[in-house]
Amino acid sequence: MDSLSQPSAAAASTQSEVTQLPQPPSGKVITLVDLGVRVALFAAFVGMLLRQVGASSFDESLYPLLVYSLPAAAYLLASTPAVAAAIRRQAESQPLGMALLALVPLVPVVAYARVALDDFDWAQLLFGGVLIFLPAACAILNVPQLRRADVSLGLVTVALPLLLPYVPDSGVRASAGPPATFDIVLRVGAFLLPVALLVFTTREQKQRLNFLFLCAVTSLWYSVQFGAFPELPIADRIDVTYYQLVIIPVFLYVLAVAGRFDRLGMMFNPTPRGVSIVATNLVLLAAIGVPLGLVTGALTPTFHGPPPLEAAAQALSIFLLIALPQEILFRGTLLTYLQDALHLDLRVAGIVSAVLFGAAQLSSSAGVSWLFVLAILTGAFCARVFLATQNVVAAAVVHGFARWVRWLLFGG
Repeated sequence: MDSLSQPSAAAASTQSEVTQLPQPPSGKVITLVDLGVRVALFAAFVGMLLRQVGASSFDESLYPLLVYSLPAAAYLLASTPAVAAAIRRQAESQPLGMALLALVPLVPVVAYARVALDDFDWAQLLFGGVLIFLPAACAILNVPQLRRADVSLGLVTVALPLLLPYVPDSGVRASAGPPATFDIVLRVGAFLLPVALLVFTTREQKQRLNFLFLCAVTSLWYSVQFGAFPELPIADRIDVTYYQLVIIPVFLYVLAVAGRFDRLGMMFNPTPRGVSIVATNLVLLAAIGVPLGLVTGALTPTFHGPPPLEAAAQALSIFLLIALPQEILFRGTLLTYLQDALHLDLRVAGIVSAVLFGAAQLSSSAGVSWLFVLAILTGAFCARVFLATQNVVAAAVVHGFARWVRWLLFGG
């Protein structure tokens, strides 16, 4: 395995031979409109969360202010092309330093534990750091061509978040009692995704497989999906934990060091064509999904008439914490990976990303239901929008609006 302390010579030699490998970010400067939308979104997000905290004094609000502001600022910075390009350049020249830089989100955890917690389990810090460091290291070590050393490192990185909740003294709590059969099936199926690439890809596809990059992405995905990160609450009134917030800029950081950020097309300035595509696909999704949900019983009308401010806050939270991160994963990352590495037809890649998106909505408590079908349908329309606009933000608008309407009208 290549050392993190030295740039990979194989990466340079192989990249020139593989025309499908995306180039590093171009560093295009974002427009004033785009920047203004970003700042407004994240300022509103921080303000909304601090309002929910309801602290009565400055001392009580200081910690939530720092915890919400720092990840939000990192989210804002890591989502800009110029910053992503700078991260990529540094990863090529200082790979070890950039891998260690991914551990910066642990600093507030240490500060909080020393000040506010008497019984903090330091194993949580250790395993939380491993769950962040390994994907960052894999993304930096990644080269297009599959190497033998990649297999063991990649599979260990993928397996760790799947097994960690059941490791004694890991600091991560698994569900009470023995694991449910459905949960085991989900975890085994998740592990088999990268294994299937090793088994079923051709020799020619293995020349551009980017296996370590895929393992880095799936490891972060599984860490959230299967609850591998420790539950570190920020405030009593907020359901969002610290790691749920910080994993978003960490994921963007991993995309940046791997040179894959430019595939997102992550721009916030709307265009008439983009607005038209989003609106058309929202209408089609509603025309198909709502009748299907009502007929199958997956959707039940339960409008509860929230105050306008609460409805707006919910829309903002859904967009920034759920819709945009999931679209970055399933459309901006996995769909483009299927296109670039496996040369799948765009429609096939879109369908596969929709099915994976649907599978991510499964849980051991609900099992497979019509909600799974509706999730696949939503994912398919999000894929249509992403492929038509080449902008992950447009796909996130469709995803977020659909989820917000479901919360507003169907209690879900």
